[in-house]
Amino acid sequence: MRSKTVRPGLKPDQQPEKSLDLRALRRTPGFMLRLAQLKFFEGFYEEFAALGLTPATYAIFAVIRDNPGVPPSSLASLLRLRLPNLIKILNELESSGFIKRNRSKADRRAVELMLTPKGAKLIAEGARLTEPYNEKMLAPLSAAEQRTLLELLNRLLPL
Repeated sequence: MRSKTVRPGLKPDQQPEKSLDLRALRRTPGFMLRLAQLKFFEGFYEEFAALGLTPATYAIFAVIRDNPGVPPSSLASLLRLRLPNLIKILNELESSGFIKRNRSKADRRAVELMLTPKGAKLIAEGARLTEPYNEKMLAPLSAAEQRTLLELLNRLLPL
């Protein structure tokens, strides 16, 4: 009996009716990166659901933790989010008590983002899940391949 495999981006009950020729797509970096993103996001939602973190909120918390006082415009640019969309997320995080906005002392017109103790605790809990999650998701690759993958991605996407 053949084992049932699930292709990235498909639910177990959404298998194609017949085997499809995907050679061209398998040679398309953008398509393969998109499938990898979907696989990682699906896994992220499962692993981090109990904390209420999404990939976007995890990234926001991590950037603010590592860069206290970061302005929303810099955060939006880094995370490739439209500023109005980020502001909506920041409003929710602030009303939930995870972040606070402060006026910059250098430029009173500018806003700086800081984590509250509640936000710092949440990202610390999320950070503890990160290494085991990454190990699980990258398990098909050797340690050297994992390092190479990250090196290549960082060359493609310099931050």
